[in-house]
Amino acid sequence: MRYSTIVVAVDVNDPVHARAAVTRAAAIVDDAGMLHLLHVRYFLPARYSDLLADDFDTREEREAIEAMRGWCAEAGLDESRFRINTRRGRVRDEVIDEAARTGADLIVIGSHQPSIGSYLLGSNAAAIIRHSPVSVLVVRAEPK
Repeated sequence: MRYSTIVVAVDVNDPVHARAAVTRAAAIVDDAGMLHLLHVRYFLPARYSDLLADDFDTREEREAIEAMRGWCAEAGLDESRFRINTRRGRVRDEVIDEAARTGADLIVIGSHQPSIGSYLLGSNAAAIIRHSPVSVLVVRAEPK
């Protein structure tokens, strides 16, 4: 089965699983389809602003976009076949909102093998799966 609009939720701080998600999404999007890559950045408390460089937010966003653009290039995607976005917020909510906003028919997420901590506390992948109105594909990186 091929999909026309796929949201690919990536964590740029976990490039192994992010790359795997982008590669898999590129393989299953149809020829006229579009990938929407999304990295959700952490909220930083205002009290931390004095500790950060003035350009921290801009630099963090630029680095995330560069990483996602590189993974798309590695997957052989032409720039017309993907859109890149970053947001700040709760991962589950932002990914589901992106799926609704784009009319996605699939969400692809890269995820590590669950640990006891994620079973007890939950994980972003689990939360997205539980609340998503569309199908979700969880991609594992190939073992080395």
